[in-house]
Amino acid sequence: MNSEVIENKQRPTVVIGDVHGLTYWQTAVKENPSARIIFTGDYLDPYVNFSDKHLTTNLKEIIQLKRDRPDDVILLLGNHDLHYFCPDIPGSSGRYNYRIEDEVKALFTKNLHLFTYAFQEGKRLFTHAGVAHDWFINEFKGDLTRNIAEQLNHPTSEQLLPLHQAGEARGGPWFTVGGIFWADISELDNPLQGYMQYVGHNRVGKVCVYTNDDGQITFCDCLYNNFYHKID
Repeated sequence: MNSEVIENKQRPTVVIGDVHGLTYWQTAVKENPSARIIFTGDYLDPYVNFSDKHLTTNLKEIIQLKRDRPDDVILLLGNHDLHYFCPDIPGSSGRYNYRIEDEVKALFTKNLHLFTYAFQEGKRLFTHAGVAHDWFINEFKGDLTRNIAEQLNHPTSEQLLPLHQAGEARGGPWFTVGGIFWADISELDNPLQGYMQYVGHNRVGKVCVYTNDDGQITFCDCLYNNFYHKID
């Protein structure tokens, strides 16, 4: 995946939680015309009833926003995106839409260079589901002395399985913790130390922050309640 590592503290950043077909992201963009916009992924597979045309049009509009503002918009990938074009990865996401799978697979495949797994800005780290400290050290075998997003975006062959795995809390093997597409909120009680993380994936009523020692994680999956997170 393309590595996204940019330093820019002159403007705010807006974090938009899981889209799942919702259009409130447009309001967030309009209300913050000069901000960097970061989507946490999961653009499809809605919880409510949307037409197939609505879902594909919404995804196309998000992709077009990235094309129009390539330096301002970050598109992360979530588990509900990967299963449309990476059928062999572990984990099974619900609400898969077979009626649009061909069109959606073509959209992701054609525009994959516009998406990324992780984005990092200094000590701020953005992924779909989050990074647990013990998972990064013991399962992913990551290196804390190197850029975190670089490692997540360019995993070795040995790191692919833990990167994509679902943990015990999400139906994976016992005593495992989910990777950056599957980590459950219950598995993130010890977030990656030394970093401020911003994630979607785990639904919350409104944006909430959890801190443990020197690790912090902000849960932003509340677009369904018309909330997004703004970092000034």
